[in-house]
Amino acid sequence: MKRVVLILGILFLVACGGGVRRRVNLEVPTSYKLAKTASLSDLIELINSRYASIEALSVSEFKMDFKVWSEERGYLEDYRSATGYLVAQGSGSIYVNILNPLTRSTLVTMAANGSDFQIWIPRENKYLKGKAGASVRSSNPLYNVRPHHLLKGVFVERIPLKNSRYSFYKEEFQDRSFKYYVIVIIDVNRESGSVDLVRKIWIERSQLRLARQQFYNKGELVSNIIYGPAIELDRVLVSSEITIERKMENYAMHLQFVEEGVRVNRPIKKGTFQVPRPIGADVEIIERVEDENDN
Repeated sequence: MKRVVLILGILFLVACGGGVRRRVNLEVPTSYKLAKTASLSDLIELINSRYASIEALSVSEFKMDFKVWSEERGYLEDYRSATGYLVAQGSGSIYVNILNPLTRSTLVTMAANGSDFQIWIPRENKYLKGKAGASVRSSNPLYNVRPHHLLKGVFVERIPLKNSRYSFYKEEFQDRSFKYYVIVIIDVNRESGSVDLVRKIWIERSQLRLARQQFYNKGELVSNIIYGPAIELDRVLVSSEITIERKMENYAMHLQFVEEGVRVNRPIKKGTFQVPRPIGADVEIIERVEDENDN
């Protein structure tokens, strides 16, 4: 009798539970349904052959938004949108001129030629120069921007296939909108047995396009670079929008290229990657060198 009562009690609870259970149909993102399948070798070929094969890039017009923040002081500050143009070559040379959109006068000019950089800020009559790896942490956010920060976003580095120092593997990830493949690149010290995270490359699967790059230094995120849709020119892909977030320097820069002004692998005039010191400018030499692995 007790067993019958127990069974009836269980059935009653199940029935009650079934009576109050509610099912909600969730909408599956279209990008989930369109997600393509690719092997690690396919993804490496995509990055190295389509994105990382640009030797020179010129953009005659871009739109730029710039913001800074301070977690310690508790503020976020947006600067007025600006325009500009840039020229870049190889992995170490870039020239960028940022303009006031109304007057077309120069707000900031910066250049790097592999080993040295220069930055000219006319409004403050300030001319900064130093080695490419030199850095300061200034309360003025413009002083924290470096040309090689932009280079990391504008040029996509090849995945190092023949360098025994680096290893890589593929992961999968998804958020509420997209599914991704993530190529993880690690630096393996064969002697000590230590492993350091170097870079993550995010590829959105419905279009198999570069969506994000993240650079690390000793496990700490240094650069978070977000990419918009790509422009195809001469069989290579150039992202039309690039957002560069620099956590250590507390700033973010969003660039939107005007497609008609984008050119790839064109000859670049000698002497382009220099900003001459203006007469009477206050010169500041940046000497402190960042960690050699800083990106």
